[in-house]
Amino acid sequence: MRKIFFIATLALSLGCFTAHTAEKPKPHCTVVIASNLHFDMPPETDQYHHVVAINRLGKTKKIDGVIIAGDIFDKAAPQIQSLYRRRWDKGRGERQIHYDVYPTFGNHDISPESGRPAENKRGFELNMALLDSVIDSKLRLGEIKSLDRHSRSYSFDIGGVHFVDGQLAAGDTTYAPSNLDWIERDLKQNASDGRPVVYIQHYGFDSWALEWWPQQNRDRLFEILKKYNLAAFFVGHTHSASLQYYRGCPVVQVNNAWKDDDGRASFMLLEIDGNRSRVTNYEVMDGSGTVVPERAVIELTSPILLR
Repeated sequence: MRKIFFIATLALSLGCFTAHTAEKPKPHCTVVIASNLHFDMPPETDQYHHVVAINRLGKTKKIDGVIIAGDIFDKAAPQIQSLYRRRWDKGRGERQIHYDVYPTFGNHDISPESGRPAENKRGFELNMALLDSVIDSKLRLGEIKSLDRHSRSYSFDIGGVHFVDGQLAAGDTTYAPSNLDWIERDLKQNASDGRPVVYIQHYGFDSWALEWWPQQNRDRLFEILKKYNLAAFFVGHTHSASLQYYRGCPVVQVNNAWKDDDGRASFMLLEIDGNRSRVTNYEVMDGSGTVVPERAVIELTSPILLR
């Protein structure tokens, strides 16, 4: 697939929920979205490049958090998890992320090596134990607002914006019961006041990813989302940066974390300020933290209306 880089400016429809908007603080947050890290056995090669780049970008941008859109691991082993945590557990070192991290699991996390959930039972259990430990820690710290314990889908708020993490995909039942009822309840409880909603999962909307995510689940998710002020929708899985559309909704596909046939590693930066949203793709040039924002711009109309 040809890689498409962009800066997308999205306008939010904050004024359409008039019953609850009086004197409400203006939404404001800046969040990094990375994907497809595919941590493998040591020795380390380029796994730290994203971390150094995000930390360096944080010196010029006030970053409020980092979201990983799946496929954190390529295989399952304690040594792999240890290397990941040295890089992506919040800390102070140059090669350790300086921000709160919100993980999403992809098909390779749920079924290490084969990527077909869930063939590798031992690897599945090892990786899910790690995810559970991260989620439990965030619950204790109050960083998670709502949790579906079966699918490990969860939600959180940053700067007046409600984030919903659907893990592998909305409605998926390959490793747990469907999370769709939970998504519907969470949004009703936490986003009915018209605040912006950002949705994240691993599977996306390109032709390959759609083979992994049934049509009825996609349509049920969008019937739920169309009731709310959807500001952005992020996915991973396909190892390229692009802008896809589904039922008129722009879906931002996040690139993988190493240089390959279709270009350099990159991650996305989401900036929400009031009724405006900007998504920028940042290419990671090297291991010293050099990043280059893409210059192409796509303007999207307000609001995001789902068909």
